[in-house]
Amino acid sequence: MRTADRAFGLLVLLALGSGALLIALLAVLLPHGYALVAGGSADTASVVAVLVLILATFGVSLGLASLFRQLLATLSLIRTLLSRRVTVSRRVADIAAPLDLCGRVDVVRDVRPFSFCYWFRRPRVCVSTGLIKRLDDAELRAVLLHERYHLRQRDPLRLVIARYFAAGLYVVPVVEELVEYYTVQKEVAADQAAVRAMGGVRELASALFKVLPDADDVDLGLLVPVGSLSVTEARIEQLVDGRAVPLALSRASVALSGGALAAAAVLMFSDVHPAPLALPALIG
Repeated sequence: MRTADRAFGLLVLLALGSGALLIALLAVLLPHGYALVAGGSADTASVVAVLVLILATFGVSLGLASLFRQLLATLSLIRTLLSRRVTVSRRVADIAAPLDLCGRVDVVRDVRPFSFCYWFRRPRVCVSTGLIKRLDDAELRAVLLHERYHLRQRDPLRLVIARYFAAGLYVVPVVEELVEYYTVQKEVAADQAAVRAMGGVRELASALFKVLPDADDVDLGLLVPVGSLSVTEARIEQLVDGRAVPLALSRASVALSGGALAAAAVLMFSDVHPAPLALPALIG
């Protein structure tokens, strides 16, 4: 859990620092861009300012539009699943009640075995009938303990915040890699919480093993900590060997991110005023 919290803290600090630098850069460039568009001198600074502003606006718009589409698709899929909601059985209610999940578990009619935590202000847990039929009571309890961790941590909201940073800071690709690392760490932390509560790994590992044949069919594509039973190498290694998931950032991502931030800093703090270019005014 601490690793996941540290990952989120690092992600937020990097996103806020990068965002502040880029916003400051845009504030510096805006007057140059306005002067060029308004028919002023077409010096190098003004041309660069306009190009940077256009690229930044275009990139951020694409990133946020993609995030918005994912959110809409997620909400639509959740509503579709909830339209197939059925009455919570006595068996599920009896397992959920001691976990303080009474009234916060939705059972939906679906042959696919899945569960996930959803909504932001007051999260809930969704479990499919296919999953309930496949697991015994101990295994189902382990799954609900996993989801309870996500629910108590408000992970759906946290993940959307992380995705928002990644979408807005497209020029800092290392942020996207940190989001992926954070997502894995949250799943590992939820597994660890379930293992501690169960007193061992057997029940959760058994639940993962039982859904393994359908692992390729339970990726619902939700923009929330879904795939609680998705079998990933990192989760299996953590459960079986207790092996920590390392933070591995690609060299290309680090280089591109560092280059973008360094260039932004140079542009923002540069006191050089090049001679005007021989360019006509954009607006006469």
